[in-house]
This record gives sequence, structure tokens and C-alpha cells, in this order.
Amino acid sequence: MQEATIDKKQLTITVNNINPKEIIVYTLDKKLGKLIMDNEIFENDEEKLAFILKYRSLSNSEIASKFGVTSGTISKMKTDYNSTLKPAYLYAFESAYGIPYKIFEDKNINTPKQIIEILDEKKEKTSKSIFYDKEELLTQLVGDWYAYLYPSNSSDDIYEIKTTIFEDCTVKDDNKNYGNLFLGKRQSMIIKEARNSEELISITFDNRQVTFGVFSFTLVSKINFSNSRMCNFGFFSKKELSEEVVKQILGDREMVQFKLDNSFEERVNGVIEISE
Repeated sequence: MQEATIDKKQLTITVNNINPKEIIVYTLDKKLGKLIMDNEIFENDEEKLAFILKYRSLSNSEIASKFGVTSGTISKMKTDYNSTLKPAYLYAFESAYGIPYKIFEDKNINTPKQIIEILDEKKEKTSKSIFYDKEELLTQLVGDWYAYLYPSNSSDDIYEIKTTIFEDCTVKDDNKNYGNLFLGKRQSMIIKEARNSEELISITFDNRQVTFGVFSFTLVSKINFSNSRMCNFGFFSKKELSEEVVKQILGDREMVQFKLDNSFEERVNGVIEISE
């Protein structure tokens, strides 16, 4: 004999077995479109992976295309218990789809409810971030670029600096300045540390222009070995360009370069002194 109670608010069904005596709780998961038995225990990583991929609505063909393997290989990872699912693949799932490796590493995480809570928590944290994993954009950005802008001195020369973006979103230029790339929804940013002054340099650009192999940017930095700040408008190009072409694109210096007057800092410092 069984007695069942239904909680409509939480969409759960509790079944009380009289003989043998046990309580089984089912939760209706809207995404999966099925009842999940909260008491269910996953015995191995393959069962965990099969559940996660179904929960995330990830098909074998989609994963296979990204991993460079066959759909059959992905299918075996979910069903074959003879070491087909190696740690390297689990790390790949974490990198490509944000599936935490700890789900497989921690053997105490072995129920649908536990896994869903971890996945949803990860999703919530990611949704609050302003930066994202944008694989297609990163693929377009990886490689060598030539940055063009006017230098901070009064010279009429053009400043050209070769900059390399790597697959792990690290960045370096020919002046041995290193930094990182941060990908946003509509705009992205490169932040580098100047090797000599240890001051930060920020470079912001629109994502939509990247695909054309040329895109403009806004660079904010301090003038070498001073507290004066400067804003430069310049552009990146996949191809190295002649000085004549670059000057035609940049136009007049006074239209694309702005130096902050020192009196502004003096006024700010004045307020600080008063507040102290």
C-alpha cells in the first residue's frame, strides 16, 4: 500500500511506502520535463555526465563538433564504464560548458538534486558577470595585431606597436608589456601593465568591428613617468600599414588625443586635504 502527498507550490510528490517502509520524493523538473527521484543515486561519472548533458540540453553532435571527435565517442562517455570518460574530457567539459569538475571529483555529490543545485549556482554566478566566454570572438582576436595611435610626445610620428593575443586571453606587446583580454557582450577590453612604470593601460573596443580585421579603440593611460592622464583614440589592424595610410585614418592629432589638465588633479587633491 502506498500513500502519496502532493506539494503544488514546490511541484514535489512524496510517496510513503507502507511495506517496506520508506519515503521517496519526486521533483518535477520543468527543463527536463520529467519527475526526478530525489533519492536516486548516481553510481559513476558516466551516469552523472548523462544526466548533466540532458539537463543542459547538449546533443552528442554539438559536443563532438567542439571536441573534434565523433558523436559515437560522446555517446560512449555516457554509457561505457570501461574508462572511456577520462579526466581530460571532464576538464574539457568544464572549460567548454562550465560543468564544474568537482561534480565528478567529489563522490559525495551523487544525486540529481545536488548536481542541479551546483549547476544552477554556477549559472547564476556567470549571469552576474559582465565578462563572458565568447569563443567565436576570441577565435577572431587570437593572433598578431598592429596598434596605431599618436605618441604622448609632440612628435608627428605614428606610434606602432605589435600586439599578440593568445587563446587563454593573455596579451603581450613588443614593448614587453603584458596583460589580459576581457570579453563583454558588446564591448571588450584589454588591460596591460606598463613594464617600466607599472601603471595600468586600458584599451576598450567594439566587438562588432573585429570581424573586419580592423577596429578602433579607446586607450586610457598615464603619460610616461608622470601623473598626467591621457586618452588616445587609435585602431588595431591585422595587416601592417604604411605611415601615410595610418595618418589618413587617424586624422589630426588634436581630434584623437586628449591630455587631462593637471589642475583637475590639484582640485581633487584639494578636496582630499579638506576632508582630512
